[in-house]
Amino acid sequence: MQANQRERSFTKLTFVASVLAASCVVSAGGLARTNDTLSHYALDTVILALIAVIADEMAVEVRDRVTVTAGTLPILLAVMFLGPIPAMSVAAVVGLWGAWRESSRTIVVFNCSNLVISAFAAAGAFSLMHRSLGIPLGSVSLRLLMAGAIAGLLYEGVNNVLTSLGARAKYGIALATYWREDMPSQLQSSAVVVGMGLAVAALYATAGITAVVLLFIPLFASQYMLKLLVRERAHVEKQRELTDKYLEMNLGLAVAMVVLLDSKDEYTADHSAAVAMYCRDMALAAGMDESEAEEIHLAGLLHDLGKVGTPDAILRKDSTLDEDEWAYIRQHPEKGAEVLSHLAAYQNVADIVRYHHERLDGSGYPHGLTAEAIPEASKMLAVADTYHAMTSDRPYRRALSSFEALKEIREMAGTALDARWVEILAGILRDKDLAYRDGSATDFMDEYERGRLNLRLRGEALADISGVGRAHEDPAAG
Repeated sequence: MQANQRERSFTKLTFVASVLAASCVVSAGGLARTNDTLSHYALDTVILALIAVIADEMAVEVRDRVTVTAGTLPILLAVMFLGPIPAMSVAAVVGLWGAWRESSRTIVVFNCSNLVISAFAAAGAFSLMHRSLGIPLGSVSLRLLMAGAIAGLLYEGVNNVLTSLGARAKYGIALATYWREDMPSQLQSSAVVVGMGLAVAALYATAGITAVVLLFIPLFASQYMLKLLVRERAHVEKQRELTDKYLEMNLGLAVAMVVLLDSKDEYTADHSAAVAMYCRDMALAAGMDESEAEEIHLAGLLHDLGKVGTPDAILRKDSTLDEDEWAYIRQHPEKGAEVLSHLAAYQNVADIVRYHHERLDGSGYPHGLTAEAIPEASKMLAVADTYHAMTSDRPYRRALSSFEALKEIREMAGTALDARWVEILAGILRDKDLAYRDGSATDFMDEYERGRLNLRLRGEALADISGVGRAHEDPAAG
């Protein structure tokens, strides 16, 4: 009902504007200068109307509410050199040309009336200044440029006032809101248009319409190139949006699988959260940049993803695993990396996960890599993973204290674990409280949300899976 009321208001405003435009046409004869008729300037009028239509077609929206177009320049030239009737004719052609883009005839009539009224006001003001000041039109003078500037600003002002009234009637946009939001860009646009218009007017006054046409050829060429660039940018943005949505869906599924795994083995989610927390802090302490820290943080969060396919009996076994059962466990780094490898943007994360159980002396799995063959991030993840596994209660052994766990991983430094990362972790733990030391200072969803926020700030996207559920189970071994 409110929409119908606004439509009626806009129809009434359009009727008033069209009557006013018709009155302007009738009144134009009284303002016309000697020989200022459409027939006298027919060729120039047709050429300027054609230029205005081309300029309107070449308009480029570079950002919301900011459009680059040269469509006002031909109208301003007609205002200054051809008089009210030719100026209104050019304006009317521009207004009617856009009819094929509009589904509403009322909008077409309003836009056409708006341009005609604006052109009449500008042409009338310039004609009065031309007569009273005796401004010569065949040469460039300060009076000519000042009168043109006043006429151009008046055209822009009347056009924007009528547009704001139309927006108020058609869409219910308050006048104060319209001017507050659009005023800065409109002032910039008007200043540029009037400045360019005066430069083109100086050329017209000295060299005529032919020179103006030659000027507009490179101007339209550059505007066309700008239009292509803006279109390509929009295409790239659309492709990026689709890619982000695809990554959100896949990564959201990966994280949901970790939450699902936690329901099988009441340990995985909180263990993964603690390992991710340690990895991020270790990376930052080592001087890595934010993107690298978030990459290793994500690897820590998903490092046990490959255990999803491991039988429950093995995950929950409270005694030593036999060789066949260990064979299942040794597969989880490769399986987790395989899942992550399908996410093109996270190949590095997949590699970190693949090698996080490798050891410097070659005793690790799945490939038995040694020393320099193991990625540095995987060495870091191995230290964080081993430390938290030791400080967690498991069915087959009690948790070690932070002091005891540090002592053990220091004994492994240089043989199984990288000594540099062991000492970096020890340095971080030195000033932390007990909750941080045993990994209970965070949980899986907290770490996921923190990583998701940081990645969004860097222009990447992660899925919101907060509805999947939060993991608050007791920690267990990694």
